[in-house]
Amino acid sequence: MSDFVDLSGIDPEEAAARLTMAGLEVAAISQLCPSALDRVISAKITALESHPEADKLSLCTVFDGKEELAIVCGASNMQSGDWVALAPVGTRLPNGMTIKKSKIRGIASSGMLCSAAELGFEEESAGIMILPTGSPLGEPVVELLKLQDTVLELEITPNRGDCLSVIGVAREMAAIYKRPFKLPEIKLKPGPKVAADLAEIRISDPDLNPRYVGRVVEELVLSESPLWLKARLQAAGVRSISNVVDVTNYVMLETGQPLHAFDLDLLRDRRIEVRRAGTEKSFVTLDGIERSLDPETLMICDGQGSVAIAGIMGGLNSEINSQTRNVLIESAFFQPASIRRSARILNLGTEASYRFERGVDSQATARAADRAAELLQNLAQGRVAKGALDVYPEPRVMPEIFIRPSQANKLLGLELDFAAVKDIFERLQIEIVKETSDGFTVIPPAYRFDLEREVDLIEEIVRLYGYDQVPVTAARISDPEVMDQPDVACLRQLRKTIMAYGYQEAVNYSFIDPEAVSSLQFDRESRFYDFVCLRNPISSEMAVMRTSLLPGLLTNLKDNLRVNVKDVRLFEVGRNFYGLAGQKLPSEELFLAGVACGRRYCDHFSAPDGAVDFFDLKGLLEELAANLQLELNFVAENYYKCLTPGRAAAIMLDNQVVGCVGQLHHEVAETYGFDNEVLLFEIALAPLLTVSAAAVITYQGLARYPAVYRDLAFLVEASIPAAEMLAYIRKQHKLLIGAEVFDVFQGEVLPSGKKSLAFRLTFQDMNKTLTDKKVNAIITRLIKGIEESFHGEVR
Repeated sequence: MSDFVDLSGIDPEEAAARLTMAGLEVAAISQLCPSALDRVISAKITALESHPEADKLSLCTVFDGKEELAIVCGASNMQSGDWVALAPVGTRLPNGMTIKKSKIRGIASSGMLCSAAELGFEEESAGIMILPTGSPLGEPVVELLKLQDTVLELEITPNRGDCLSVIGVAREMAAIYKRPFKLPEIKLKPGPKVAADLAEIRISDPDLNPRYVGRVVEELVLSESPLWLKARLQAAGVRSISNVVDVTNYVMLETGQPLHAFDLDLLRDRRIEVRRAGTEKSFVTLDGIERSLDPETLMICDGQGSVAIAGIMGGLNSEINSQTRNVLIESAFFQPASIRRSARILNLGTEASYRFERGVDSQATARAADRAAELLQNLAQGRVAKGALDVYPEPRVMPEIFIRPSQANKLLGLELDFAAVKDIFERLQIEIVKETSDGFTVIPPAYRFDLEREVDLIEEIVRLYGYDQVPVTAARISDPEVMDQPDVACLRQLRKTIMAYGYQEAVNYSFIDPEAVSSLQFDRESRFYDFVCLRNPISSEMAVMRTSLLPGLLTNLKDNLRVNVKDVRLFEVGRNFYGLAGQKLPSEELFLAGVACGRRYCDHFSAPDGAVDFFDLKGLLEELAANLQLELNFVAENYYKCLTPGRAAAIMLDNQVVGCVGQLHHEVAETYGFDNEVLLFEIALAPLLTVSAAAVITYQGLARYPAVYRDLAFLVEASIPAAEMLAYIRKQHKLLIGAEVFDVFQGEVLPSGKKSLAFRLTFQDMNKTLTDKKVNAIITRLIKGIEESFHGEVR
């Protein structure tokens, strides 16, 4: 980090505290090398001979600058004249071994020549560590290799993807300590060849890939990385592979920009094309696994096919191998939403996708590629081709945001003047484009995806000013539910409707066991883990405020089943609590959740058999929406991993996901001891109540003319959701006032991969009687539309 900001005089403990107060929580502080390694020093082998009593041992005479020592060594990669790492007698190694003077096969050994693995610099080593020739003798190895460093382990919130790098944290340190931030000059020595003559880049989907930068480096020498690079990667939890691969990982950790190195000779036609997968069904990734592709997944292709899944993982067909001599370095900017969607569909998360999902700096892609080229030039003797292949059709324009210092002071309870606010923005590299008597118009840097509104800038002001400097004020007590009468009335009606469906209301504690959330297999990066922890919990099972109503309801269900109550329907209306980074108070959001299992109807001779299923809960939710003058849509996507794929749906309101409904996954059910199928749902109420409040109830007179009913059945692909076809049909004509699915059929009599969907259509004209000719004309157009849009066939 000291390459980018002056850290002299800064204590690591103090830096950790100030970073934490600025919103970057430091979870742990450690040393890159244990202090005990200060005793491991550089020495020179002055003589080397075979051990007289053992063929696989050598007798080394080494000089440490003060005296000569006899060392018995089992390695074979050294020779006389090499500089090595000597652990004198009394040295304690990271693995717990203490070096003692001993006799090995009758020869006294006064120390140990160490490998990098024995010193904890890498996972495994083939021999002892050979130091640079001419190194000062008797010098501690950690000082010689500049490995005396402090490692800060940070827990970065999802909105601060810019801090998933050394440079990002260095920027924060520079802003906190009011020190200059600098980017060292990149020094390339381009060869005679031009990159544009060696490779070509095309972007077919600039909406998903606004920028793609390529750098060509030739005549590489593939080898191990130097020790300093291995040590830094290991400190970050990254395994060293080779100098080429290690450089791409190192630059990602340094800049936050994921890179990928393609073997240029394996790229057919020496061309890169970025496009959607389309009809391509599968792809084999670097880990050797064949993965099924979604048509919308963005792929990196060469002249004949795919070579990588964009922003996630490279392919086996273009990986760096022992024969690699020429590479194309990829440094790109992919739309975060696209990478997030593809990673979720593939169930594949990588260090690269983790960063792309949160957004990378589109203006730093070229520098990252140059930095990788510089390291390959220095560490792999590569020859860098002239110029970069930089495809950037539409440069990203950052939004202008107006901020009023008076509003910042009002929200924060401070009295900051214009100069103080301006100083904070300059330290954060937020460009001030206009200053008026009311405030500033600013442009955030390209790497700050989280700065969109005035309130975001106000949060930046208090982060740098110091949360501990904000005066403490007494909280005002209010009850919004009592004050907001329309919402209270809606909630009362919702409860009545749910109870009419046979559900009973449960009231659980707002405190839960965090393990209960883990058992539901929610995504670790989701807000379900944004816990508000209690300072003095009653027990470990009530240690955090709940982020979902489901753990409490599932526990209620378990208690009922334990006492042989098998037909259970429970619901709860309550608030979930989500911790907000940098804010004292959590976000409190009103939710409705329910669980059900057992028979659909009560035990009676007149009641048909059948267990409650997905459609029972879907029907309940549709009825609740109708009472609120809303229309909910259900999309076959499993946002809750605790639900069974294919038996779950996301609940949508105006293209916004507001909840999920489905069958509990059998693995989760086993953890609760459930033998029966369990159905559940959870839905946010705030969006529903907001839209309902704005809904206008209209009335229509009774129809004077009869309706016309027609049934249509279509043979379509089994993967096509009935809801999509139903939505399409309902929009086709104003005289088509109703459409419902009344039959779904799949079986051996139908072609493989096909299903039959049957719809009942209702036509009605409020002003006259409809004729068969008119209805038939509408149906003809409808059938043609289904054939074109869904490739359906009328049965």
